[in-house]
Amino acid sequence: MTVPFLDAKSLLFVPGDRGDRIPKALASAADAVIVDLEDAVALDAKDAARRAVGAFIDATPSARVLLRVNAVDSPWYAGDIALAACPGVIGVVLPKASSDAVACAAGDTDVPIWPLIETALGLQDLAALAADKAVARMLLGTIDLALDLGIDAAQPDGRAMLDMARYQVVTACAAAGLRPPVDGVFADLADETGLAAAAAHARACGLSGMMCIHPGQLATVNAGFAPSQAQTDWARRVLRAADGQNGAFRFEGQMIDKPVLERAVRLLAP
Repeated sequence: MTVPFLDAKSLLFVPGDRGDRIPKALASAADAVIVDLEDAVALDAKDAARRAVGAFIDATPSARVLLRVNAVDSPWYAGDIALAACPGVIGVVLPKASSDAVACAAGDTDVPIWPLIETALGLQDLAALAADKAVARMLLGTIDLALDLGIDAAQPDGRAMLDMARYQVVTACAAAGLRPPVDGVFADLADETGLAAAAAHARACGLSGMMCIHPGQLATVNAGFAPSQAQTDWARRVLRAADGQNGAFRFEGQMIDKPVLERAVRLLAP
């Protein structure tokens, strides 16, 4: 079965209690849309938000969204996960993910699970999560993770700690053969320069996308995770030069072997 959105670079959150924003999000430049029933919805609006999302999905069978449900130990989880049976839901974003939580969700729905790694327990369970056949792609919830670890992500030491988490998630995904994971949101909507730097940093750390909280962030994130013109030009030249070669060869002062050719292929992948 082909799982949608595995190569999505930009994943846009839209609050579940703002049904009017869902069509706008789907029409935006986002590679994928996450309809959020968790953090974006106030406690007293949870049930109304679920009904609104269900009504939208029923009325728009062609829509394809990821659905962030409330945590498995919350009173809203059962109602949320029931929505995953709707045709428009093609994946469940599971907050506070752990191996036990994913096992629970996988027993409650047949759609792929997108675990949000945002607790120390989630980091501890990474190998088991990545090996779980129900898991489609990992998401790193940096804001909640920083809170759970008691670190200040605005400080250099805090940023270094989050980079260690990025390393762990990227490594677990690579070892299990999953697509590279998705980085957390950039909260400062007015700082486009900071957003571009954050996307570039995430990509350099081995992640392949970023979650977004506003449509205005999409163009910067999409560009940040796309190869540059210089990179794609280099990849095309290398692959042309490799035609007819047998084994490693020298090209533009660089030794070209199988891993270098594979990087060129990946740079040109759609």
